[in-house]
Amino acid sequence: MTIGTGLDLRHYGRESAAAIRELLLDVHDEVYEGVDDPLTPREAFAKFVDSWSSKESFACVIAYDQAQPVGYAYGASLGASTTWWAKVTPPLPAAFTAETGTRTFALSELMVRVPWRGTGASVRIHDTLMASRREERATLLVHKDHVKVRALYEAWGYEAVGECVPFEGAPELCAMVLPLH
Repeated sequence: MTIGTGLDLRHYGRESAAAIRELLLDVHDEVYEGVDDPLTPREAFAKFVDSWSSKESFACVIAYDQAQPVGYAYGASLGASTTWWAKVTPPLPAAFTAETGTRTFALSELMVRVPWRGTGASVRIHDTLMASRREERATLLVHKDHVKVRALYEAWGYEAVGECVPFEGAPELCAMVLPLH
């Protein structure tokens, strides 16, 4: 495999959500096959896809390699009434957590199918999505115990700002932030 150079990276928004929904779910099912986590079954993940893709600011980049889906990243801007930062510990200053709907882009998902892992595809997908954003920063939540994934995000410029369990049934996550532009 080449290092992600031959990828066709395509942008999608809320208006395309229905058209890409099954592809997002199929890639997720393949990536998380055999993972014992209550949030990974297709039905559970579909609720997240539907919630995120219904947001006006929903943005998604899907990478293809000769018509084969390689992986994707998606998210949306945090609105003024978001609870994203509410359970982060240690508590963050109000000036940091204040959202306007245009301040922070929340990267909800980034996944790459096994044949394309280690090729640079994930950073190309991520960077293509982030290059299209006008927010001042991006944020994501990553499993606290996934040390290699956290290190990858740190190599891309993300910084850990705390930990949280955002809702019942979720694992302990690390909240990270990346300045944009």
